[in-house]
Amino acid sequence: MATFALLLLGVAPAAAGGAEYERLPAVLHVHSDLTTGDFPLEQLQTMAEKAGVDALLLSENYLLRIEYGLPPFRALTRVVREERSVLGLGLEHYLQRVAEARTRNPRVLLLPGVEVLPHYHWTGAPWRLDMELHDTQKNLLVFGVTDPAALQALPAASNAGAGAFDAAAALDLVPVLLVVPGAVLVATKRRALARVGRSVVVVRRRRLFLGGLLLAIGATAFVRAWPFVTAPYPPYRELGSGPHQALIDYVDRLGGATVWSFPEAHDSGEQWVGPVRVVWRTDPYTDDLQRTARYTAFGAIYEDTTRFELPGGGWDRLLSQYTAGARSRPAWAVGESGFHGLSAGKRVGPIQTVFLVAERSERGVLEALRQGRMYALQRSAAAGLALAQFAVRAGERVAISGEMLAAPAGTALEVHVAVETLDGSAGDVRATLVRNGAVVAVWAGSTPLRQVHREVFDGAPAFYRLDARGPGRLLSNPIFVKAP
Repeated sequence: MATFALLLLGVAPAAAGGAEYERLPAVLHVHSDLTTGDFPLEQLQTMAEKAGVDALLLSENYLLRIEYGLPPFRALTRVVREERSVLGLGLEHYLQRVAEARTRNPRVLLLPGVEVLPHYHWTGAPWRLDMELHDTQKNLLVFGVTDPAALQALPAASNAGAGAFDAAAALDLVPVLLVVPGAVLVATKRRALARVGRSVVVVRRRRLFLGGLLLAIGATAFVRAWPFVTAPYPPYRELGSGPHQALIDYVDRLGGATVWSFPEAHDSGEQWVGPVRVVWRTDPYTDDLQRTARYTAFGAIYEDTTRFELPGGGWDRLLSQYTAGARSRPAWAVGESGFHGLSAGKRVGPIQTVFLVAERSERGVLEALRQGRMYALQRSAAAGLALAQFAVRAGERVAISGEMLAAPAGTALEVHVAVETLDGSAGDVRATLVRNGAVVAVWAGSTPLRQVHREVFDGAPAFYRLDARGPGRLLSNPIFVKAP
């Protein structure tokens, strides 16, 4: 009874170590006015505090730079469109601003993160007056990497800090050689005939116009080619999920966390640049979650229609691959806000990720994120749901979200579920228990809803997760069960 009481209070004991976890509501994926958001960090903290949010996971734009250059000299002919980003702002300055805001208001945790575009690509051509820009919204969120040098070298589109000198960079330097003939033309006088009155005389003239033009082209090529490297993954052909996997692996080696951002969202539009029609398009990319590995989580609940997390869908296939040993890590689900400002009715708080933390700190939140101790929450305008308990018990052994429970075949298992409202009021709720992608129990009633599902473990690897809907929606992360 003591354990159950702790769980109802939002504190969950670990299966093995006996540690207790505190429920910490957070908003994941937030932009400030350091990049493309409308509000400074301190005001975001105030807004979060009023909404009952204890942490903000910032996802400032890492590098918002889209470019196109004509072959063969891409740098010389490059056209660039760039918006505010922390790479342009200065990574040290970004981290310092977060530290200052933390000091001013320690009640709301700020975790510095970045939203990274690993690759985009063009089709069409300007001479055809029709171009299409693909995948500029196929992004990954990066958390837990706070070393400026490591952040500077993220393998991302257009990031010269992660570039290398190669044949393309050498080709971009070829026009620089025009300074040689340009200097010769400016410095050398050549003989020419000129009419003076009725006479023709021989004069010496410098070819200033042509020489100056060559000097200008060479100097421009030099400046545009700087720092004489080719950034990772130039945008002139489709590269699949390789650049995204490279970023995931880079962050993983540093001990950080990566989150696929809005995998089912669709973004499109068009704009005329002079006579050229430019269309941009990012289609839903849940297939990339299947093609990549070792990322931490994905946006499962956000202010858009999602299907990937439905029973028997893509998420369950990923989890089944993990239980079968085909994946080294599970993919966790998070609630993703994408907050920039108050336009289109956006607010801080309706979309949350609620972490179960051992300590209220950046380290505690990142540990819970990596280990899957969290659930995704979508609050309604009036109220929201709270997961008071979700645990699998085998005798005295207990596991919660993100944990693995070892149990011999034939063991009696109990799945304990308790769902309530955040304000304690009564409300209709429907809770669905999913086992290995199949619905095994559905409970409907008024909050607080408490149920126990019982079954005998057959020895095959299994996972359980919960999807509750009522005033808003709640999506748990899985609990795994396997034979010793």
